[in-house]
Amino acid sequence: MTKPFALGSLLLLPALLGVSATLASAVAFWALWVTILTLHGCSCGWVRNHLSGNWRLAANVLLATTWVSCAHLVAQALALGPSTPVGAYLALIGMQCVLLEHEGLFATDRRRARLQLFAVSAGLLLALTLLRFLLGSSIAILAPTGFILLGLLLAGWQAWTQRRTPL
Repeated sequence: MTKPFALGSLLLLPALLGVSATLASAVAFWALWVTILTLHGCSCGWVRNHLSGNWRLAANVLLATTWVSCAHLVAQALALGPSTPVGAYLALIGMQCVLLEHEGLFATDRRRARLQLFAVSAGLLLALTLLRFLLGSSIAILAPTGFILLGLLLAGWQAWTQRRTPL
């Protein structure tokens, strides 16, 4: 956990495993996730400058839950149904917003870190979705298969980065 934003980024893993069963749910989740994080970061600018301590934390939580609730309503309206497959993971996005704000991701000088987080999450989500699609069986849709595929992807990434760095 020595890397910045590690704790907040870990909250994305359950959603990656749950919404990567179909490309439509993966794209919908990623779009909602990026939108909520961006709106939360923009709206916390005023809070960061005018409040401190517990008041800042309370306002941060209130803003996160507001944006998540609005996104859930939009997702329900666009899906024309009572619930969407991404609805269960929206609460984790609110929690992630609070943690990432606390870790300083939404500061004005951290745009590159935000873009990197968005790109890495899109890459992981796309890779898991494509792997599940290529496996093509009903077993690939289950969450344990997602854990196995995510483990293989992370192990491959670690092997690739260790191979490239000289000892």
